[in-house]
Formats: sequence, structure tokens, C-alpha cells
Amino acid sequence: MFVPQKDIGYLIKIINDKLKVKADADLKHSNLTLAQSRVLAFLDSRGGQATQKEIEFYLEVSHPTVVGIISRMEQNGHLRCWVDETDKRNKIVALTEQAKALGEEMEQRILANEKMLLASLSEADIKKLKQMLLVIYNNLE
Repeated sequence: MFVPQKDIGYLIKIINDKLKVKADADLKHSNLTLAQSRVLAFLDSRGGQATQKEIEFYLEVSHPTVVGIISRMEQNGHLRCWVDETDKRNKIVALTEQAKALGEEMEQRILANEKMLLASLSEADIKKLKQMLLVIYNNLE
């Protein structure tokens, strides 16, 4: 499909939109969305649990957004939550056994999608692309 020459911001947006649609379709059988899979990956990287506040910071989204994501994931059996006994202001969020079992499959899907996304780029191109995207990201901070 031909995409007319657009500004960089628009190209980043339409790439992101396509990635989200593909990821959501890939994850549908697991009853997950892309945002929810990112929560699972984050929790897995943290030994299986973190505070809700840490998830907000990681995803760079608002408190109400994370509340909605976590609530749906808890209803679907992917997470369990409780109030931190040492600090009642914190809510602890943890992976269930069901969610832990999805971890390996999700990792494989992420790697396959990344490989497809970057298939026509050399290792040097990929390294440069990552550097440039980080520069762009940092310019927005």
C-alpha cells in the first residue's frame, strides 16, 4: 500500500495504529489487548508484581486509564490485586498463574512481530533507528 509523503509525526502515528491493530488481533484469543499485554510484560519483568502507581509510570498513562486496564484484567483472571498492608495508599497488582502461563507465548509473538517489522533493515539501520527514536522521544520530555 502506498502512503503519500507525510510529516514524521503522522508517519509515527499510522505505524503505531497498525501495530496496535495487529497486536490486538494477535492477542484476542488470550482475551488481552496490547495495553494489557504491556502490563503483563512489566509485571513479569518485576518478578510478578508491582504497585498500581509503578504501572502508571511505566505505561505513561493516567490513573483512571490504569484503573480500567487493571480492572478488566482482574475480571478476566490475569491479575489479582490487594491493598499494601505497609502503605494503605498503594494497591499491589500481581500476575495470576494463568497470566504467567501466557508470558512465554507473548514473548514469542513480540519477537516475531519485531522481526517482521524490521525485516528489510540491516543491523546498522536498526541500531540507528532506535537511536533516532530515543532522541525524538527525549525531545518530547
